[in-house]
Amino acid sequence: MDRVVAIKILKPEYVESPGFVEKFKTEAQAAARLSHPNIVNIFDVGQEIDTYYIVMEYVEGRTLKEVIAEQAPLSLEMAVNISIMICDGIHHAHERGIIHRDIKPHNILLTNTGIVKVADFGIAQAISTKTITFGKSMVGSVHYISPEQARGEPVTRASDIYSLGCVLYEMLTGIVPFDAESPITVALKHIHDDPAPPRSINNRIPPNLENIVLHAMDKVPSRRYASAEQMRNSLLAIELEKGNYNGRHERGKTIIMPSISNEGDEYAPTKKKHGNVMVVSLIILLGLFSGIFYIMGDSFFGEEVVVPNIQGLNIVEANQQLKDVNLSMNVHGYDYSDEYEKDTIISQTPQAGQKVKEDRVINVILSKGSQQVKVPSIVGLSKDTAEIRIQNSGLIVGSIDQIYDDKYEKDHVISQSPLAGQMADKGDSVDLMVSKGPTPQKVAMPDLLGLNLEAARRKLEENKLVLGDATRQESNEYYNNQVMAQDVAAGVMVEEQTTINLVISKGPGPVAQTKTLEFQLPEDNDYYKVVIIIRDAKGSRSIYNELHEAGDSITVVASYYGKGTAEVQLNGRTYKTFTL
Repeated sequence: MDRVVAIKILKPEYVESPGFVEKFKTEAQAAARLSHPNIVNIFDVGQEIDTYYIVMEYVEGRTLKEVIAEQAPLSLEMAVNISIMICDGIHHAHERGIIHRDIKPHNILLTNTGIVKVADFGIAQAISTKTITFGKSMVGSVHYISPEQARGEPVTRASDIYSLGCVLYEMLTGIVPFDAESPITVALKHIHDDPAPPRSINNRIPPNLENIVLHAMDKVPSRRYASAEQMRNSLLAIELEKGNYNGRHERGKTIIMPSISNEGDEYAPTKKKHGNVMVVSLIILLGLFSGIFYIMGDSFFGEEVVVPNIQGLNIVEANQQLKDVNLSMNVHGYDYSDEYEKDTIISQTPQAGQKVKEDRVINVILSKGSQQVKVPSIVGLSKDTAEIRIQNSGLIVGSIDQIYDDKYEKDHVISQSPLAGQMADKGDSVDLMVSKGPTPQKVAMPDLLGLNLEAARRKLEENKLVLGDATRQESNEYYNNQVMAQDVAAGVMVEEQTTINLVISKGPGPVAQTKTLEFQLPEDNDYYKVVIIIRDAKGSRSIYNELHEAGDSITVVASYYGKGTAEVQLNGRTYKTFTL
């Protein structure tokens, strides 16, 4: 056809859902039957293998959302003119059984010639963080969603009218009717809260135009405009500051809709006041109400209910509990909380257990979750500086491990967990690895058993080791003030400056014992000088020193104390060693 078109393709994540694809094809084909100047026309709907597509009219211009962002609030004439054309488009669709379900400024296009075109009729929109869903069925963008859609109820043409009221509200004021940090909170506001009157935000809005907005946004669908055509006719009938706004009367017969309130309505008839009639009527009414109050008592003003405890519940659960006892919720504010998860109730007013009338609004404070802070970079800093920086960031110092490191100076941070730049909850801990300085050299642990305490201390210092605890115990093997145990065995390699703990004997020490040492001399030499050295709890001493011929058999009775050894030396060399 030699024309420029726009093609929309169904996202791959929705292709796998047969129900979604079927709904897509059915609704897109139905929308393709629409043909109206204020609707983006669909030329073709098809499928090629697993690709589902819609070929539609290409609109050269901008979205209403972009226009609002640049010019809000829009002039009264522009806002009304745009709304009238939207009404024309959605009324045409409604008359053919198609409900849009997602009227919002993003789906309304303005051509370069000023024509308004509503896009995406009957097409399920891609789900986003600002879209409310129930099950797998998308029901509308949260800032423009009707109360019945937010509750998951079936939509009607009145749902589109409510969304259009929200769009008109935004055009006139520059802000959406309800906003909050959580999409669910916004939806609940649509269900329970009344929007701020548009005139309180933009005093240039005439009362009758404000009435149209609020009429379209009534919480009860049956109390809204019965059709988009009725809303269009009300918009055509309003008077703006510059005079009668009748530039579009040629579109059809003008129907003057009654105002929702008499405020600012110059067409409201003047009622005559009849003094006597008024007095008599007042007396009758007072008597009637007195009788009703006498009979019905407190229930005349509503039954009392007990406020449930909703603290700690998420917003959906809390709202349902209140709804079960005919109460409603208002999100009064938000606050950070380490105790309550995000979107759960921190506090409520009135408190749980109090009795209140039905339909009372319960104000709640919602948790924003734990306050997040950025973890500071502390690697390379001294331990003291790092601790201060951690505390100044709203975090606390966690575990501190120390290891030797050749790169970082002693008492400087080697690593941290969590890493610098990560987000953490306020009050979380940061663990540190701190340098003990360069890796020290290693030495062999000396044998200290049997040495007195002072001699053991000197021996440790000679080997660049440090004496630690020296506890004392009674012993029958070692004499008073002798080392009877060491926590590192002799010969084990340890780092310099390692602390060595000792056990020192309190006595009384060992008693004398004897052992017979028997051995025969070799015949390699003619003579041997035989020396026997005892090493025991009393120290080291020679108990035998004689000259013998080769091949002699020698028997010596050795006296010793505690455990020890007897070393036999021949001509100055060790020949045998006996364990005592």
